[in-house]
Amino acid sequence: MGRASGSARGRHARRHPGPAGPVASGCLVLAGALLLTGCTSAAATMEQAVGQGIAAVETARLVVEQELDDRTFTTTATATLGDARRELVSAATTVSQTDVTGEADAAYRDEVLTALGDGLDAVNDARDALGGVGSLEATVPQLEDAADGLEDVEGGP
Repeated sequence: MGRASGSARGRHARRHPGPAGPVASGCLVLAGALLLTGCTSAAATMEQAVGQGIAAVETARLVVEQELDDRTFTTTATATLGDARRELVSAATTVSQTDVTGEADAAYRDEVLTALGDGLDAVNDARDALGGVGSLEATVPQLEDAADGLEDVEGGP
């Protein structure tokens, strides 16, 4: 009977491995991932947001030019400008919630927020113009200036 119990325990142990193997490995992978994501600098986070803003403003400029040339549907242009606005708001939110560790990062955050705000204003003006408020033609240079402003802050402090 002692033998049966011993072999039963042996079979049980083989069927259900202890937590030390897979669970411990999973914990190490998770801890490593958390460590890597925690190492992103404030400047890198803001640079990524600037890139997101540039893409949004350039996309808005392109769709406005297509609308002016009658190469797109107004509904498509409106939706595209709405997407650009969401991207700019997302980028600005990310930057505004980024903790900085020094004066240079704080100054860079202010510059990035200003440039993203200018982009958002330009996109909003373009969207308004599609709805009949203001001139769509006037938004092209505004979008170009906003893109230039974002490119000026690209690359960090």
